Amino acid sequence: MSSSTSQSKFLRSLSARPLVRSGAVSLHWQCSEALKRTIEELHYPPAVPLPPEKEMALALGISRPTLRQAMARLASDGVIHTQRGIGAFALGGGLVRAVGLNSLYRDLIRDGRTPTTLVVSMGESLADDRTAQALRIPPGSTLQELERVRLADGVPIVLIRTKLALPDGIRLTREGLLSDGLYNQLHRVAGIELVGGNQTMTARKVTPVEADLLELPRDSAVMVAQRYAFDARGRGVESSNIVYSEGTELFTSDLRGTSVRPTD
Repeated sequence: MSSSTSQSKFLRSLSARPLVRSGAVSLHWQCSEALKRTIEELHYPPAVPLPPEKEMALALGISRPTLRQAMARLASDGVIHTQRGIGAFALGGGLVRAVGLNSLYRDLIRDGRTPTTLVVSMGESLADDRTAQALRIPPGSTLQELERVRLADGVPIVLIRTKLALPDGIRLTREGLLSDGLYNQLHRVAGIELVGGNQTMTARKVTPVEADLLELPRDSAVMVAQRYAFDARGRGVESSNIVYSEGTELFTSDLRGTSVRPTD
């Protein structure tokens, strides 16, 4: 489903939800509930911006300041997140956060630390059904696969296994990944900016291979994130499985979908 189709369907559903103009329940609260229910019932795609404020306010028959109050409540509750200059996006269920535009590589430099990258492997694979569904690409699409370890001052902190759906003829190089962060490389090589997506966190025991790469004891517990990220046109680009080293303090996010220090 295209972005315009999703937005049109959202507005039609929104306009069918009448608000009570009198009574104890404020308009902005009713509006936030209507928006939330519409997002949930339509399973609104996380990479497609919600319709413009003006159109949503018109569909609900309210002023834009009232709509902004409702949107602020939804952002606080972790239902939506906003990208400056792009729009608001719905967040999926579970423990998720918005994918920001900053990178761990830049964060480390900003904090006065020295980032380096170990490129463990590079190659290509075909998108399985799960990845294809998450990125909304055809099953069997060719993906570039990367496995990297990010180090800070020589200490391994994150293992990242990434699959990228890139335009035909575009591939990232080992040299580029050794010298810069992934998101910088996507912008420089392919003109891609990732603006939305979701990330689910889980915890488990480290595998022997992960323990060796991250220099961890074999009985360590690790936090693992599964991320799917999209560009401004809603195209699925990145699927990353991210293993955080025990004691890593670089990743911080709350449950409201506000990315504080996103990874790479």
